[in-house]
Amino acid sequence: MMHYRKAENVEQELSKNDLPFEDCLPKAHKDFLWMHVKGGTKVSNVIGYAQSALDKGEYRSLVWSGSGGGVVKTISCAEVLKRSHPLYQVTRMGYTSVEEHWKPQMDGLEEIVVNRKIPTLHILMSLDELDDSIDGLQKPNTTSDFWQHDEPPANRLAAAHRSAPANGPAPVNRSAPAARGTNKRQRFGRNKPQQQQSQQNQQSQSKPATESGASEHT
Repeated sequence: MMHYRKAENVEQELSKNDLPFEDCLPKAHKDFLWMHVKGGTKVSNVIGYAQSALDKGEYRSLVWSGSGGGVVKTISCAEVLKRSHPLYQVTRMGYTSVEEHWKPQMDGLEEIVVNRKIPTLHILMSLDELDDSIDGLQKPNTTSDFWQHDEPPANRLAAAHRSAPANGPAPVNRSAPAARGTNKRQRFGRNKPQQQQSQQNQQSQSKPATESGASEHT
């Protein structure tokens, strides 16, 4: 591919009939809001638009769609919207066809077209109740059984600290730096020669002083 340069990408345009929600959408919903999320989409803008459409009653259901760099933001949009509205949710995966065009940089070469399939995430959200037989249906205001009695983790941790015995071992503060020198072993005998030499030097300095003092008295 050293003699080619990448040109444009032509992405397949999906229609509402291509979405994998034929068995999910309520029959009364002839139309729904379709939100396309890309890597450069500002989440606050699309969330505000979707909330306004649901609050005004313009739509009763909507679909979030994103591929490539927009998949993570698609999930974020759905999670944020569920906090403000009681929505039924169905998540499905699909694929979007993308054509990559490569232009030749030498005479005699032909243009190359590469077809790729990009995974695409679609999330259906509805204010109206959906059938329980739908595979992967998530009802509004549902939580997992990871936290018992649907108790927030912060409350459970506080209760665990209150129930701990008062005479138990004190918690260790791992963030505080350890005191220096507490774990050092005492070494004996290594400085003994130096101590003996210093004592001899002191004795040799004090000896002439005593001798001079005795001569003066004589």
